[in-house]
Amino acid sequence: RPLTGLARSVRTRTPEALDPFSESGVPDEALPLVSSLNELLGRLRGAIQAQRDFIADAAHELRTPLTALQLQAGLLERATGEAERSAALRDLKAGLERAIHTVQQLLALARNEAGATRAGSAEISLAEVSRQVVADHAALADARKIDLGVGALAPGSTILGDGEAMRTLLANLVANALCHTPAGGRVDVSCGIDAGRVWLEVVDNGPGIPADERERVFDRFYRRSGQGASGSGSGLGLAIVHSIAQRHQAEIRLEDTAGGGLTVRVVFPAAPPTR
Repeated sequence: RPLTGLARSVRTRTPEALDPFSESGVPDEALPLVSSLNELLGRLRGAIQAQRDFIADAAHELRTPLTALQLQAGLLERATGEAERSAALRDLKAGLERAIHTVQQLLALARNEAGATRAGSAEISLAEVSRQVVADHAALADARKIDLGVGALAPGSTILGDGEAMRTLLANLVANALCHTPAGGRVDVSCGIDAGRVWLEVVDNGPGIPADERERVFDRFYRRSGQGASGSGSGLGLAIVHSIAQRHQAEIRLEDTAGGGLTVRVVFPAAPPTR
C-alpha cells in the first residue's frame, strides 16, 4: 500500500508541483528511492527556475534595443535631408548590430548553460584553439590599434571537452579584453601546464576589474561600473565563459596584471592517472 501511494504521487507530479515526497510511512527498503527522487526533484526545481529566470532576463534585456530600433526607424522615415537620412540610417545599422550581437550571445549562453545537452568529448589542443581565436580577432584588434598575439603555447596543453564550446569561451575572453583595452594596448593569449593541470590565459593591460566586482562580473547582463546599458557589450560574455567552464569542471581566476590590467586564467582539472 505505501509503494502504491508513492507511485500514484509520482504520476501526478507536474512542473508546477515539485515539492519533495514525504518519507512518513515509507518502508525502510524504499527510503533510498524516496531520497533519490527528492534529490532529483530539487535539481528539476533549480533547472526550471533557472530557465524561467533566463527567459525573463532575456525578454527584459531585448526590450530596450528593440524599442530603440523602432524609434530609429521612425527617425529615418521622418528624415527630410540627405545628411539627416544618412545619420538616421547609420544609427539604425548600429542598433541592428547591437541587437544581433545580444541575440547571438543569448543563444550561445542557452547552448552552454549547465544542464544543456552536451556535445561529445574530444581531445582539444588549447594551443590550436588559441591560434584560431587570435586569427579570428586580428582585424578587430587592428581596427582598435591593439597588439593582439599569442604568448607561450605549450604543445602538450590538451584537454577532453567540447571543442566548439572551448572556442566560444576563448573568443569571449579575447573580445572582452579587446573591448576594455585602450588603443595602443596589448592582449596576449597563452596556455600551459602547471602541476599537472592545463591552463588557458588571456592577459591585457586595460583598466582591470576592481576586486569587489570580480564575483559579479559572471552574472548575466551585469555591466561594470561606468558601463551602462547603452554600452556596446551585452553583459553576457563572461556569463557564457562561466557556463562553459562549469561544464568542463574548470576554475576561473581573475588576477591583476603586473603593471596594470587583468589576467584571466582558466584552469582545467588534472587528468586521471593512467593505470
